[in-house]
Amino acid sequence: MRNKRAKQVTFKTKLLLITILPLIAVSLLIGGATYYQSRELINAETRSVEQRILAAKRQEIRNYVDLALTSIQQIYADEPGGPESAKAKVREILHNLTFDYDGYFFVYTLDGTNVVHPKLPHLVGGNWWDLQDDNGDYVIRNLISQATGGGGFHHYVWHKPSTGTVEEKLGYAILLDKWNWMLGTGLYTDDIAKEVAAIRAEFTRSIRQTLFVIFMITLATIIIAGSLIAGVRFSEQRFADSKLKELTNRIFQVQEQERKRVSTELHDSISQLLVSVRYGVELIHSEANRDPGLQGHAAKCLQTLDGTIAEVRRISRDLRPSVLDDMGLSAALGSLGKEFQNQSGITVNVTAEQCHSRLPEGAKTALYRVVQECMTNVARHARASEVTISLKVGLQNLVLCVEDNGVGLPRPLPKSGGLGFRNMRERIETYGGKLTLSRRGPGGTKIKVQMPLDNVSAKAA
Repeated sequence: MRNKRAKQVTFKTKLLLITILPLIAVSLLIGGATYYQSRELINAETRSVEQRILAAKRQEIRNYVDLALTSIQQIYADEPGGPESAKAKVREILHNLTFDYDGYFFVYTLDGTNVVHPKLPHLVGGNWWDLQDDNGDYVIRNLISQATGGGGFHHYVWHKPSTGTVEEKLGYAILLDKWNWMLGTGLYTDDIAKEVAAIRAEFTRSIRQTLFVIFMITLATIIIAGSLIAGVRFSEQRFADSKLKELTNRIFQVQEQERKRVSTELHDSISQLLVSVRYGVELIHSEANRDPGLQGHAAKCLQTLDGTIAEVRRISRDLRPSVLDDMGLSAALGSLGKEFQNQSGITVNVTAEQCHSRLPEGAKTALYRVVQECMTNVARHARASEVTISLKVGLQNLVLCVEDNGVGLPRPLPKSGGLGFRNMRERIETYGGKLTLSRRGPGGTKIKVQMPLDNVSAKAA
């Protein structure tokens, strides 16, 4: 009897080892391969992002230089009042011509004497041929060399007016050969390093989450195997549902990240380029007084560009509303209600209190997407004339209600709702909230969300 039990224990041990050891080995291999491939992907993606941003900044700098040349072209070509008078006028124009927070134009003669510098006036009149930056780079020499070589870019470090610190800068210089002037401008690139660091940090966090998920799956599988050997039942359906919800939440996160990235690219790159093109077409329109046909074509181009810019901004706003990141959930709901009312003609009443930092950013995004889905359903199915959105913030929790006066829900009331309702519920449950669907008194539908708030912030408030 004892020998039988001993053999039985040995068999269970062997079965456990046969089940667990390969699983551990495979998990380690998968984790190592995932980590290595992810690191390679991070390096490739950050390099690609950095190159795209630098290319956009180079194009932006060229556009600014073209605008500056356009503003002084007539005076530079005709020299009204003589060369000295023309130079004085050009100096004044370039001194007052700025862009963004830290954008300006500077002018040096070919021997290194400064002629124009609106941010550092003490440089004007001095010879800075031998000026070196903190890295030992001869800044003025190299910029003049780029200008005399047909115009080009140069990296150096320089004083940043808005912060008072020395930061990396991408400069661009061209030659005004008639006056032997080097005209230049540039953009600071410290934000590129910050953005690349943020992307790298986000990828690193994703790698950690992936490895953690692999570890948890391995651990859960080991527990399942041990439980099966010990004769304990384990609910496979519950386990599968848990993993499916985890995967769904991850998909939502990745989707929001990708929407935000595409929205930012549209707003900061394509939209800015279209605006720059519009400036050029507007200049052509203003200069085409003698040719009505050309002026008409320019006006049509301006109209088309305005529509394109508006469409790009609409797409960017639909993907990821910047007001949600910049001004918070309350302002974002108000903007959404106003836009929906303008598009559908349905009256929207919004009453939203500020929740400030008492909700994580993911929870704010989830609430916004729930309201967005509700408005879509109202437009498609409700046949309503009025929608009410209310957001009330208490000491412990938040209550969001979306009500309409439409045809209401079918009878009997669905228990789980459709796919859209399930997606909304899963978004809210991710952050510990609860979503309920009910009929509204006289007619219509009511969706109510309750979500806990940060108690530490509540006590501080």
